[in-house]
Amino acid sequence: MEGIWTTEELIDSLRKTPVLLAALLVGVDDELARARPGENEWSTVEVIGHLIDAEERALQRIDRVLQEDNPELPGYDQNALVREHGYQRRPLRAVVDRLLELRAERLEVLSALTEEQWLRTGISAGRGATPLTAITCHMCWHDTNHLAQIANNLAAAR
Repeated sequence: MEGIWTTEELIDSLRKTPVLLAALLVGVDDELARARPGENEWSTVEVIGHLIDAEERALQRIDRVLQEDNPELPGYDQNALVREHGYQRRPLRAVVDRLLELRAERLEVLSALTEEQWLRTGISAGRGATPLTAITCHMCWHDTNHLAQIANNLAAAR
């Protein structure tokens, strides 16, 4: 399907996140991953944990959009979830592995969508009816934004 990006390009962008994350994490141990760049800022492991939370929400949203007509897609308190899930105390490898599992699941789901399914919409807070293509495009931006955050965190901690 065509648009600003094709659905194949969106999927390809999502596939690249684990590759870029692996490159960023070369030589990073749990201690370095837990370093916070400032007060009330997420550590690298917490950023990855946030990506897990976002991945879980993305899978739920895709399912709702496919099963319901224009479902409400409410936001969530990302800071509360990061604290609640205790990513700061978890081993980096376990957090990364969980993200990779969820990303593989989402890639599988997205790869199987028809053109009509990509155009199905959900009601995003503040954005109105939003097709899966736009939701996925936003998630590609989300990945890039947080990969940059990880790079900055690690640079500050080293």
